[in-house]
Amino acid sequence: MLNHHHSLTGEGLDAGLLGGSAVALWFLLKDSLAGRPLLTPSLLGQLLILPGHAPTIWPADFGAVVTYTVVHFLAFVVFGLLASWLVRLADLHSMARFALVILFVVFEVAFYVLIQTIADSVGKYFPLFWVLTGNLLATAVMGRYFWQKHPALRRGLIREPLGT
Repeated sequence: MLNHHHSLTGEGLDAGLLGGSAVALWFLLKDSLAGRPLLTPSLLGQLLILPGHAPTIWPADFGAVVTYTVVHFLAFVVFGLLASWLVRLADLHSMARFALVILFVVFEVAFYVLIQTIADSVGKYFPLFWVLTGNLLATAVMGRYFWQKHPALRRGLIREPLGT
């Protein structure tokens, strides 16, 4: 078995918090540039709290922001734990690398599809460019974290990118 400096749970938590922070900062930048800071977590939080009701666009609903922020980071921690587990498997088994690719493709598409299907009224606030860029940013941050933590995976990816 490989020696790891961090626990599976610790790495998953770290990766999830890093990825969640990257997306949160990205959308904070987007919202701030539009003159409505916290619009994104406010809208998404309102959809969680009161599904089926038209959310208030402005001003931001602080309770909805807090609710969504908790859900957002919990989702990223779960994603980070899953990614951490797959990275550990990919250290040992080259075929698990393909599962990592599938996980990140699903990650890229899932949020956008979810928003577009459950909330026609707010979908216009989440253009594909912003969603994909935010998710790619999270993927890059989390990928960099795992890249640094797993030298065996680095060597394996250079040798056989998607396994044999």
